Amino acid sequence: MLIHGWGFDPGIWQPLCEALGPRRVVLPALPGHGGRGDGERLADPSAAARAVEEQLPADLVEPVWIGWSLGGLVALALAARWRGPQRLVLVSATPRFTVADQWHSALERTALAAFAAELERDRPALERHFAALCADGARAPGRLRRQLLARMDASPAALSGLRAGLQALDAGDLRTVWAGLDAPVAAWMARHDRLVPAGAADALMALRPDARMRTSDGGHASWLEDPQALAGFVEEVMA
Repeated sequence: MLIHGWGFDPGIWQPLCEALGPRRVVLPALPGHGGRGDGERLADPSAAARAVEEQLPADLVEPVWIGWSLGGLVALALAARWRGPQRLVLVSATPRFTVADQWHSALERTALAAFAAELERDRPALERHFAALCADGARAPGRLRRQLLARMDASPAALSGLRAGLQALDAGDLRTVWAGLDAPVAAWMARHDRLVPAGAADALMALRPDARMRTSDGGHASWLEDPQALAGFVEEVMA
């Protein structure tokens, strides 16, 4: 169950889908993304999880929730609601994206406030800025930035979904879910991530010492350059 990030659509996962081979993969869209409405529901990860549940197959058993960036918050909320065997993998994601008490390896809230202001003033400029942040640290950042921009242009998110997503990133806090989930959990982090500091891996391990952790080279979206490596990590989690 691959849950995409802010500003993108399920198509961002295509390289990972190919790397996973014959595995059954479900690609739901977040509210206000991928052509779906009700973008306002994304402000609350639990409400967003209920919206995603509406897209899940009826015969779903033992899901592996994989959430990238903002999708990690929604994956955590989905895991909190699921009753039965499951697994969870965060990809460049944490249960809280902004600095808080006892949570310092995170974005300053002023950074997200600046994103929100730029969204209202000049959305294309924000998308270029965001794509550059995601691509920073990659082996070929210019190429990855263009790939990310092309993905956003191919399936533009609704303004309501973008606004609500920034609210979720600012205020969402699912640390108790990560710490207490009765299921195997894992996280894939990046050393040069401009949006989720690599130091957050230590904070994740402090809350969940049994978590499987992998810190890769690259930045926030560098898994797109080497989807096979991420697929291998997912296979380890599922073993």
